[in-house]
Amino acid sequence: MNFRKTLLTLFACLLNFSFLQAHQSDIVASTTEDQKPATIKVLLHKDSTGALLEARGSFEVVNPETGKRVSSGRNGKRFYLYPHKEGIKWGEDFLGIFQLQIIPTSPDTTLLVNGVQYSGVLEIYHVEEKLNIINEVTVENYLKSILPQKFHGDYPESVMDAVAIIARTDAYYSALFNHDAFWHVDANEVCYEGVGLTCQNPAIDRSIESTRHLVMTFEDQPFPSTWTENCGGKTAPYQTIFRKNTPTPQGVDSVFALAERKDTHWAFTMNTQDLAKVAKINRITGIDLFVDHFSSKVYAVRIHDGVHTEDIDFLTLQKHIGEAKLKSNDFSVSLKGNIASFEGYGVGSGTGLCLYSASQMAERGDDTPHMLAEFFPYTHIEKMRAYPEAIVSANKGSFVSPKHKKATQKKHRILH
Repeated sequence: MNFRKTLLTLFACLLNFSFLQAHQSDIVASTTEDQKPATIKVLLHKDSTGALLEARGSFEVVNPETGKRVSSGRNGKRFYLYPHKEGIKWGEDFLGIFQLQIIPTSPDTTLLVNGVQYSGVLEIYHVEEKLNIINEVTVENYLKSILPQKFHGDYPESVMDAVAIIARTDAYYSALFNHDAFWHVDANEVCYEGVGLTCQNPAIDRSIESTRHLVMTFEDQPFPSTWTENCGGKTAPYQTIFRKNTPTPQGVDSVFALAERKDTHWAFTMNTQDLAKVAKINRITGIDLFVDHFSSKVYAVRIHDGVHTEDIDFLTLQKHIGEAKLKSNDFSVSLKGNIASFEGYGVGSGTGLCLYSASQMAERGDDTPHMLAEFFPYTHIEKMRAYPEAIVSANKGSFVSPKHKKATQKKHRILH
């Protein structure tokens, strides 16, 4: 208990200190590798035939394959970007070059793709006569873009601070897990819309600023994490619900959500033919549920047609049925004739921070560290401005693929 209190006290000091930090500048050409803040690469356009690309301010164009500068500009540039058989054209022809980096050389420079404004660096890859366009952006600016799209509702500041730390932890995990990939996340999947729509929610921006660079670690590394609106009394491990082969904190009991469980009851019915279309089968003769044993949360269903079976994960099922109907993964289902009856409790995926419970904790006077400790047991809070070169851990279930040569020499897992 004393050790836990020590961790919470340390986090509180870090949290208060973070309020005093200066605003982080974007990635510019002069930034050295040692100084480079944590970034994440977002896929903006895949297999594109071209895009209107504008640089507002000074920039340079680099061939990432050689690291050499191939062009630059002081006053900006605006041309249609497109691939051709001999390379890439953006105003000028980059012959024999099939990948480019557009790098701002001033913190005031912004880049626009088809009218959408981005900070950071743009990477362009010519792949089979099409372009993949990627934005490498600081995690802090990334959060300011995605959180207003994902997080809704009026919550106490301490709860919003917790959400900011959770989202940052998840972003760090995505970047580190996919460190060797051309991109880490897809803009469409994470609701990333550049920097033009930031400052939509001042309360969210405040939480991101006040918790700047603070992340949670579990078994020495950032981990995939999220939140749920109301867990209905228990949460499930992220790795179980989202089927991730990486260590994550265990699920927990929530007395606040359990006390109000009956008030979160929901139910609906649907024709089995409509459900069969989701599974892409002709009929339904039975439905089995795959559940997390601790929380009874459903992570997948198995649909029978009398001969074959089709497995569907919860998120896919919810996407097809609709979140307004299938509100959570804490449900049961029964069949009677051609009608499937669903009945459940709570709202959301049932993993991570329960927003309802956290709000009740805030009313009781609990702060952000206590909320995170309650719903993410055995985790630590760290101030991680930049990604570490490696994480040293006794745990063999590393979520990153090691660079074998270095790993053999240093006996630790390499992150980037």
